[in-house]
Amino acid sequence: MLPRIVVVTVLLFSWLLQLAAPAAACGPFSIDPIFVFHESPDLPFHEFTKGKVGIVQPTFGRKTLVIAYRYLNGGFFTEEEQSALVEALKGTAPEENGGDALKTWIAARKELLQENETLPEIYVERKNASYDFFPNCAKNAFEVATATLKDRVASYSATDRNVQNWIAAQDLVFQNCSGGSHIPAPANPGSPKWLLQDRDYQIAAAFFYSLNFKEARRRFERIAADLDSPWQDTATYLIARTLVRQASLSKDEAEKHELNTNAEVALQNLAAQSPSFQASAKKLLALVKFRLHPEERVSELARTLTNVNGNENLRQDLIDYVWLVDRAEAKILEAETKRKEELKPPEERDKQYRTLPDDIKQSQLRYEARERGETISITFAPKNSEGVPDYRNYISRDFKYDAPESEILFAFEEKLNRKLTDDEVKEIRERREADLHYREWLLSPNRKWGPGGMSDHEGWACYDCGTLTSDLIPYYLRADDLTDWILTLQSSDPDGYAHALKRWRDTGSRAWLVTALIKVNKTSPGRDKLMHEAEKVRHDAPEFPSVRHELARLEIALGQTDVARKMIDDVLTNAGDILPLSAKNQFLEQRQSVARGLGDFLQYSQRKPVAFYNNEDGRYGTLLDQFRFAKAAWSPEYSGESKEDYEKGVEEEYKELLPWDERSIFAAKTVDAFNWHFSLEALAGAAHNPSVPSYLQRQLIFAAWTRAILLHRDDVAMQLAPEAIKAAPEMAPLLNEYLRAKPGERDHAALFVLIKFPNLSPFVVSGLPLFNTSEDVDYYFESAWWCELPATEYNAEGHEVQKVVSKPEFLTARQLETAAAERKQIDEVGAGKSYLGKLVLRWAKSSSQDPRVPEALFIAFKANENYKYGCGGWEHNEEIQNEAEALLREKYPGSGWTARLPKMKDR
Repeated sequence: MLPRIVVVTVLLFSWLLQLAAPAAACGPFSIDPIFVFHESPDLPFHEFTKGKVGIVQPTFGRKTLVIAYRYLNGGFFTEEEQSALVEALKGTAPEENGGDALKTWIAARKELLQENETLPEIYVERKNASYDFFPNCAKNAFEVATATLKDRVASYSATDRNVQNWIAAQDLVFQNCSGGSHIPAPANPGSPKWLLQDRDYQIAAAFFYSLNFKEARRRFERIAADLDSPWQDTATYLIARTLVRQASLSKDEAEKHELNTNAEVALQNLAAQSPSFQASAKKLLALVKFRLHPEERVSELARTLTNVNGNENLRQDLIDYVWLVDRAEAKILEAETKRKEELKPPEERDKQYRTLPDDIKQSQLRYEARERGETISITFAPKNSEGVPDYRNYISRDFKYDAPESEILFAFEEKLNRKLTDDEVKEIRERREADLHYREWLLSPNRKWGPGGMSDHEGWACYDCGTLTSDLIPYYLRADDLTDWILTLQSSDPDGYAHALKRWRDTGSRAWLVTALIKVNKTSPGRDKLMHEAEKVRHDAPEFPSVRHELARLEIALGQTDVARKMIDDVLTNAGDILPLSAKNQFLEQRQSVARGLGDFLQYSQRKPVAFYNNEDGRYGTLLDQFRFAKAAWSPEYSGESKEDYEKGVEEEYKELLPWDERSIFAAKTVDAFNWHFSLEALAGAAHNPSVPSYLQRQLIFAAWTRAILLHRDDVAMQLAPEAIKAAPEMAPLLNEYLRAKPGERDHAALFVLIKFPNLSPFVVSGLPLFNTSEDVDYYFESAWWCELPATEYNAEGHEVQKVVSKPEFLTARQLETAAAERKQIDEVGAGKSYLGKLVLRWAKSSSQDPRVPEALFIAFKANENYKYGCGGWEHNEEIQNEAEALLREKYPGSGWTARLPKMKDR
């Protein structure tokens, strides 16, 4: 049975059904502990924005570094500013998407429905609890409409035919928010003056939202010139807004510059003359300024972010500043990449593309054709005789957008070499309609705004362009200290240290002290003086964790492990409770690296996660957060069970998980050390060490017992079996059989234990140490048992390199040699599924009367099915699977396990 939290992804991403297989075909799903946040502060960001900076890392995002910079230099943020910073760090849009304002408008609109009148389709709430999005209508549009509606109703009554006329026209205006060009007709000449003036404004707004900016501006100018119009001030502001919007969409640079220049003048005048629109004009003016004068604007924003307190526009200023720096960096790197490319001989320039595999080239061409609206893509999983989708044979086909339905259905029937069932025809029709709707959105002019399209902060990125080195940083980015500090901290070239050291000496800035310490190594000039000054930093200073972490790093590099150990112990003893959890875990990792013995190593190897990451929906949070989200995700449309049953299932699924919110877990580097450098004897010793809590001892006992079985060390396995029973009473019946078995039968008893408990592995597994039976996972063994230890890994640059696992200093040469020999022996065993399958087949042939064999054969069959995520992509040992199935059908035709095999026609 698949996890119930699969429904969460279906709810969030159901609109992606045309692009990928359903959740059941993806995975494996997991909830993984995160011990250190390297790109952001610890969740939920509030402590960081209050000044609990922790250990500054060059990998931090630039918003994070702006905040750290002010605190490191003795500055502060007000409570209101701290809240704004949290929103900025969360990635909250600088201007809310208008969801609440839209719902308020719809509620007001519903109250005025006439008898037998239904709400227009654009306002109908979708089944996934969200409204059809309005990409180019800001919340102010709905707020103004709601206020105007209430005023007109209060003045003239809801049943007044002119009010009804106004409502119908406003519905038409909002049709343009979603797409198309829908312009209300002018009001009749004999209409009341208020309706004539309102209609002029509605028509101008309709042109604006349908992206006809020239006509919209002409009409807004006419309204702005009408001293008697209640919309005069609003229209004056919208003239400037129209210029800004038109500039955003223009591809002509000269036109873009002219429009922005005109908008700048208009907004400056408006900010000086119109109190009611002063705030809005200043906000829009800031946008125009960083488009027209990016170099001046980035310096202006840097000064504001560094020195100004009580900044009501802090969130937007921070977003603008980071966007400008990112854009500048991308343009510099793009130009440098182009320059280097042009230096290459012509035959080398397109080598990378020419060497791409044909399937990747074809995928790119398919994607581009679909984005242009030339094709639609239809995917579906054919169903077997029981009506169950067969995800292994997932089909994806592209068609011309105007291909008739009959042609599409025939293409799938030709592919399957059979007639489609009624359910399959229905599904394909639905998917065709969905992709045609998606194509309509792709081609809509309004796609240029909102999710997936342009915003006030157009995307800038230069992928595979490398990193910004010191020699590429222009003067204007060096001119302000904040930008210089961020770019120096994040640079990876050797010149960064010398620059940081000079800036620290020139300014005495604690932020530059931290950067110099991060970049210094044991052979750097000026190292001793830098370290001496760093040692003076007080425990309560914002930079203290960063400084001490770098000092400990240097002492370890210099071989002064006793000094480093004392320094780290001081931090953990005197400041451990006030450190952010990420920082504490970083100090624990350092302390573990200088452990004096096994107990020391194990004590500091246990880390409490900062958060847990659910790879199914990309959600970070505590396990309780994950539980609450999963429990609230029930939907009658996507769940095949009642809400009560669904919630009970979620509660059962999380019952064993929730306690881990308060527990410590072995970090990945510790797990690597166990698997690479701990012999069986050392691993068993770790399992018995008093430094390890019982909930982690179980994990080590299971790994040691399994390893003993694979190494044919019955003496050790027999000693560990009673402890495994104590740690997991559900194993007692089978492990007691193992303990009672005669020597000649013990191997089969051990094999049966292994195949009944798919979490058993000779290696300690990183992450949450879960424990299930084969029944618990419904015989779905995608990531069960073990794989060979990887000999390579990917470095920070994404390159595959040889995996190097640090050796704990307390392990002797003999222990390391023994561990290496044992690891080689286990590597020769290979991946668990195939290895266990082969043993089961051998057992079935030698002991066919053993009552456990049919179940073992069924598990061997299921274990070697076609799984996408095993030890290698789409792992599948068809030979073992076929032989296990043949033995079951031939030798045990009446067995219940044989009856659970799929029907032959579905194989």
